[in-house]
Amino acid sequence: MPELDLSLLLYGLAVGIGAGLLGGLMAGLAGVGGGLVYVPIFYALMPGHSETMSTYIFASLVAIVMTGFISSRSHWKLGHIDNSSILILIPGLIIGAGLGLWSTLHIPGFWILLALSILNAWVAFDYSRTLASPSKATNALPLLSGPIGYISGLLGIGGGTMLVPLLRRSLILRQAVGTSAICGFIMALGAVAMNMSLESNWYALLSDQWPFLLVAWLGIVMILPYSVSWSAHLHETIPESTLRIILKTMFMMLSAGLLIAALLSGYN
Repeated sequence: MPELDLSLLLYGLAVGIGAGLLGGLMAGLAGVGGGLVYVPIFYALMPGHSETMSTYIFASLVAIVMTGFISSRSHWKLGHIDNSSILILIPGLIIGAGLGLWSTLHIPGFWILLALSILNAWVAFDYSRTLASPSKATNALPLLSGPIGYISGLLGIGGGTMLVPLLRRSLILRQAVGTSAICGFIMALGAVAMNMSLESNWYALLSDQWPFLLVAWLGIVMILPYSVSWSAHLHETIPESTLRIILKTMFMMLSAGLLIAALLSGYN
């Protein structure tokens, strides 16, 4: 048994390091919390099987707290943060994400995977469009923050897939990415705290996965400062048009992979 436990810990650490590399890259480049990477990785590689997506979504949101903190710190140092947008967005994001995470306890995994695939496809399309020069029109932010938070909590993502395209309408790309990163961090932290304090079913659901999850989260924390910092600095060296092409390609690939996972889940 000790040997089996050690193997599980090493396996979880390796999964976490790999997830942190990919999640940090997405966080620094696109302002997403990494959930578009974390959810598929936990879904595919976590030991055992869960009848719902709840465990994978929860694991992803905890990882997003770590990713968002480190990504936010990097963007803050680079001056990529718009404080006024953060204050407008945060209340709705936290409440919506808390309700979304709780909803995963009752929704089949097929629909969550399918929704993730569709969301990625839409974001890839949005990055293909050329927008007008940014203006300071932020009237839609408070109205959309709650729905964005709910979808983020339901799908286990940091909200960047929706926040960055929205913020691009009033901010330049690097500011949209940095602002999205800090919003995702605060939102995910609030959603996890709300659910752990108000919904006792989470403790039973996660009880068998704690050894794996703890070392996986540790692996993510170990590698994130390097992957996030490197990718965040790319905004200073790569033209925005080139970054948009890179992000479009990444989101298209994620969409295709998640669609396959959804179809396989539906057949099973």
